[in-house]
Amino acid sequence: MASASRRAASARAEPGESLREQLRAATMAAHELLDHAMQAASGWQTRADYARFLSLQHAARVPLEAWLADNAPTDLEPPRQTALVASDLAALGLSLPAASPAFAPSNYRDPGAALGAAWVLAGSALGNKHTAKQVERIGGGAWPAAFLGDAAMMAFWQGLRARIEQPADPAEAEGATRAAEAVFAHFLGVAEAARTPESLPA
Repeated sequence: MASASRRAASARAEPGESLREQLRAATMAAHELLDHAMQAASGWQTRADYARFLSLQHAARVPLEAWLADNAPTDLEPPRQTALVASDLAALGLSLPAASPAFAPSNYRDPGAALGAAWVLAGSALGNKHTAKQVERIGGGAWPAAFLGDAAMMAFWQGLRARIEQPADPAEAEGATRAAEAVFAHFLGVAEAARTPESLPA
């Protein structure tokens, strides 16, 4: 992850730059790191891989959804997806994993904090579309994919785009960036823990 000084510099929006551009640029390294960790933790090549992926998603999202429910205004609270993940796990014959540690970003009162967290979760729906195609191909259409195919989150993302494609307010951009980095770090911690064989069901 970037040093504190680099994060502070990256959180300052350029004149005319949209909040979406600012968030993408500031979290690019964290996003790539998480993608690699997720691939290493699951891989999506077998049914067991897919089960680990779903277990990871459920474990990470429970505290994130709880934090957003407590701290985000209604228009910035993404649709909850843990019930969809739970249904997919049940269809695979698996129980729910333990939730990861509570999500508690240090800047939760900053302007833009809820927006930054919501951006990460909503934006992940775009990656899920690609993953869904892989799961469909590898699983021969037999693996449950309610979570990956969630239309409600895609609809939320489309609505959020209109807001984040506006020029970034500096204070909001800084708060949103710091919260987004905290969400990526939260997922990364869960993904790295998932590489321990006993941590998630196989």
